[in-house]
Amino acid sequence: MERIGIVNSIKIEVRPFEESMNETIEVVKRIEKGEKIKLNKIVFNNVETLRSILTTERVRVLHCIKEKKPKSIYELAKMLDRNWRLVAKDVELLSNLGIVKLEKKEKPKEIIRPIVNFNKMNIDVAI
Repeated sequence: MERIGIVNSIKIEVRPFEESMNETIEVVKRIEKGEKIKLNKIVFNNVETLRSILTTERVRVLHCIKEKKPKSIYELAKMLDRNWRLVAKDVELLSNLGIVKLEKKEKPKEIIRPIVNFNKMNIDVAI
């Protein structure tokens, strides 16, 4: 099993798409030059998208994972008193964004443990 370290915070930004693309191009150029890049932020191009991702329930999911450290998504759903499939979908979305890490254990049966490895989210909105 891979050990996942704790970081202090994750950065979330809301800014125009063009700005994000310019930064992405610069990052790709640096990677092509052989630089190691640590990506530690998520960028949304508008507040509506941010709100659709970080819903009240998903923030609750993050808090529960961080504080109660469930051993599986099923256990997380029980802790939240929510339907397992809905919680699994929320965890999958948050994992795809890199907000939640998933640790898989194969034996005796497959168990997926959600992990939040940061203490806070810093959200910046460009005006």
